[in-house]
Amino acid sequence: MERRLTVTGHYAGAVSRAVATVLDVLVVVSSFTIGLAGLDLLTTAFWGLSVRRPPSTIGLGVLAFCYAFGFLAIVARTPGQSLVGLRVVRSDGATLRPGQALLRVLAFPVSVLPAGLGFLPILFHREHRALHDLIAGTAVVYDWGDRPAQLPAPLSGFLARAARPADSP
Repeated sequence: MERRLTVTGHYAGAVSRAVATVLDVLVVVSSFTIGLAGLDLLTTAFWGLSVRRPPSTIGLGVLAFCYAFGFLAIVARTPGQSLVGLRVVRSDGATLRPGQALLRVLAFPVSVLPAGLGFLPILFHREHRALHDLIAGTAVVYDWGDRPAQLPAPLSGFLARAARPADSP
């Protein structure tokens, strides 16, 4: 029986990070939309006031900040990252501190605003860290909790054979 190689603890790549971000954006936008619709329904029913045109950009930003900071500070992963099997850690691999989670969330717009250029280091940096990761001293790794994510046995076998020197049997 061949030993399977594990991916747990390795730096997360651009695709898995992008999928996690898309999932988180869907959760935040859906929650905000449903919450705003519910609030509008209640205020219209009780007071005859509509809240369809509040400063929704500010509200959405506050919800996104609370969502990201709350989850990162408590469990070091957002629900989107959890579904994809990712965890945010300090750059040395230790557990994320709440202060670093705050700095990471505050630095995230720095990666987004200049046309998303702050995400380019994910493609080129050895540890796949974005600009906001570099600022906060964090990294994103694969972490499936108690059950390690493993590569399929044929792929593990191929990688093991490729790692052996050519002269060994």
